[in-house]
Amino acid sequence: MYKIKRYILKTSGKYIALNQLLILFLIIFLNLIELSRVIEKENQSLTNFFYLSILKIPSIINETSSFVVIISTAFMFRYLISNNELISMRNIGFSIFDIFKPLAVGIFLYGLFILLILNPITAFTNIEYDNYINNKNKNMYSINFSENNLWIKNINDDGIFYINIKNFNIKEMLAENIEILSIKNEKSELFISSKGQINDKNFILYDVNQFNILDNKYLYRNEYKLKLNFSKENILTSNINYKNIPYYNYLMHVKTLKKFNLYSSEVSLYYLSEMLKPFFMILLAFVVMGFSAKYKRNENFFKILFYSVLFGFSFYVLREVINKFTITFDINFIYSYFIIFIIPFLIGLYKVIQIEND
Repeated sequence: MYKIKRYILKTSGKYIALNQLLILFLIIFLNLIELSRVIEKENQSLTNFFYLSILKIPSIINETSSFVVIISTAFMFRYLISNNELISMRNIGFSIFDIFKPLAVGIFLYGLFILLILNPITAFTNIEYDNYINNKNKNMYSINFSENNLWIKNINDDGIFYINIKNFNIKEMLAENIEILSIKNEKSELFISSKGQINDKNFILYDVNQFNILDNKYLYRNEYKLKLNFSKENILTSNINYKNIPYYNYLMHVKTLKKFNLYSSEVSLYYLSEMLKPFFMILLAFVVMGFSAKYKRNENFFKILFYSVLFGFSFYVLREVINKFTITFDINFIYSYFIIFIIPFLIGLYKVIQIEND
């Protein structure tokens, strides 16, 4: 019994690895075509294409992992049935659930690898990729939300300004508890302001205490205007890409979003989906098994594969629809994920019980 379970585990791992490599190479090829349209002509060299393609590999694996599980499960059961191995396992007392258990273990280990190792790598490489593509803007400014603070690096003709804002109303573009470090050549200044407002790429500070760090001089200003290279849209864009956050920072990021009034249930739904991805992939395999295990040795496998993939992708559509409803009607993300999880589970359970009773 143990040898059979180990055999199923090894077979599932083989099909997951092979399908992942095949899909990865296919998407990298398509990505090269897209890259040729995105990056500027002067950057179009073989080295740049290769570097950007390497940066996209973790993201591709992460995004296609569920699809890989769907395809791999269908192909594995086709292999077991074609070689009469599935029937042999059933004849010695294995139930369809017994056969699924080692497959689920293999998928769970694959899902843990995606979550614990590939997820942080994907966050890093996506940021590097975006920085490379948008290197002109990144030379002018960078915006980050971290540890309940808004951090901004702004570069203009007056020097480099490192801006820290403790409280920020994104709707009104109003800031409170502001500290700015200005560096230009050998001159360094510190600005401390109780409040300010960003308007038309100008940051207007009120009640400003200005310190010349090198000369140890102090100056008070009623108002100080700082020229910026970004707007409200740039701040929103820098934070909207919440998918570039590693899993161990999810909770802190949600707290930060709530503080700056940028939180939505969509973010928590995505984070919850990523954290539970190993279990969701097991669920997808469970559903696909319910369809592909009905395949007969002389039956057209591609029909079964088509049905398996069709139902697998229908859950992707379901997830997107529920995401839209979650955003539109501000539905609790836990309820939304429960619906995403329970519908395929019931369908898979129904199909598997059918097989077990045949």
